[in-house]
Amino acid sequence: MCAQNEAFGKDELEPAVPAGLGELSAPLHSLIEFLGIDENLVEVAAPVSSPLNAGPDREELATWLQSLPEKEKNNLLVAAVSGPGERWKNGLLRRFEQPNARRTLSGPDTICRRTAGDLLRLVQARVEERTRLLEAKRATEAARRKAEDEAKRYRDLDQLGKREEATWNQIAAHVQKRQPNEYDKAVALLIDLRDLAVRQGRGAAFQSALGELRQEHAAKESLLRRLTKAKL
Repeated sequence: MCAQNEAFGKDELEPAVPAGLGELSAPLHSLIEFLGIDENLVEVAAPVSSPLNAGPDREELATWLQSLPEKEKNNLLVAAVSGPGERWKNGLLRRFEQPNARRTLSGPDTICRRTAGDLLRLVQARVEERTRLLEAKRATEAARRKAEDEAKRYRDLDQLGKREEATWNQIAAHVQKRQPNEYDKAVALLIDLRDLAVRQGRGAAFQSALGELRQEHAAKESLLRRLTKAKL
């Protein structure tokens, strides 16, 4: 939280990282959300977090064994040979994990601690990468929907081509009713016929037929306004 709220100086080292950040349970995820902790910060801290219930580090265990007095090492060997396998092993690990058992080990911390500034830069990089991936996903989804819509439109136009003459008759019937909603229906059908003509490379023929319709109904100003608005 201190790094998130910039309460630490950018050159201050991160505190000890608790184990298990890479395998958070659902309750811990809920707690993080409740406390308002940036999940990106948790994720950039997780790589140096040891697994839960992890066994002892092999090298550290070897160093500890070598540091034991000769008599203790001999006793451990005897126990290993004569005692039940799990019993002596568990006893050995309990001794290894005792707070004072590794007091003879004075080697430096092997984990490279990062600064608060390092963590914040990692968080920013992660946010930018997630944003990029999200935008790419949205663009892909939009392109997919557009392709599907265009394919459906082409199928509909192909079906319209089979009843083009009947559609012109429908348009004439709608116009003759002289009602605004009927004009809207006529314009919608004309848009479909225009797109069909463009698809079939017969744009000039459609424009000629549309010109004749405009001339025939030149007195119907409401219809003409609708045609102009639809760019027909």
